[in-house]
Order: sequence, then C-alpha cells, then structure tokens
Amino acid sequence: MSPLLKIVVGLVSLILGLGYLYRPDLIERMNAVLRDYLLNDAYIALERKKWGVFFLLVSFLFLYTGWSALGR
Repeated sequence: MSPLLKIVVGLVSLILGLGYLYRPDLIERMNAVLRDYLLNDAYIALERKKWGVFFLLVSFLFLYTGWSALGR
C-alpha cells in the first residue's frame, strides 16, 4: 500500500471517528444511505462510542505508517 493511500485512509478514518463522537447526526444521514447494506440503526446508536474510538485508532495507525513511509 502506498504511503499516500495510507494517509488518505487515515484521514477518512479520522473524519469518521470524529463524526461518530461529535456529530452523530451526520453519521445517521450517511447511515440512511447505507442502512440496507452495511449498517443497522440500533447497532449504531448503541455502539457509536466504540465505533468512534475504533476509527480514530485506525486513522492514527494509517497516518503513522503513511507518514513514516514518506520520510524514507
């Protein structure tokens, strides 16, 4: 995976993580589009903090690995 792709995935995960934690209304709108395929309303409402922390951790992982690969 290229370093720039890792940084992009990290930034997307960061935005999702912060969205889950601070703007759940935006996530619920996105959920309305994807409801039938990936997400369940009850699960999102009950597990939003866990999903938020998960996406933040994933974003830090991708940002770190992408940033360190750019430095080489």
